[in-house]
Amino acid sequence: MTDAPDSATATPATIRKKALLFFSLFAVFFVFYLGTAIIQTPECRHIAAIPFLGMPLGLFLSLAIFPVSWILIAIFFVKGK
Repeated sequence: MTDAPDSATATPATIRKKALLFFSLFAVFFVFYLGTAIIQTPECRHIAAIPFLGMPLGLFLSLAIFPVSWILIAIFFVKGK
């Protein structure tokens, strides 16, 4: 038995659809990560200091990077079949 890819699933339309999904997931994470990093800069300290759920917004967003990435990874595995 070989695990050769099925020729029906490797059509250009399927590849295009998966590429759009994967690049979209990357774009979402990149924008979230970059936005969080920008909020952490000294120039944006007034935004980072806004109270949110009992903690500064900058701290909340920094702590949210890992859960957001895990959610995006789960979407990648579920939708990327």
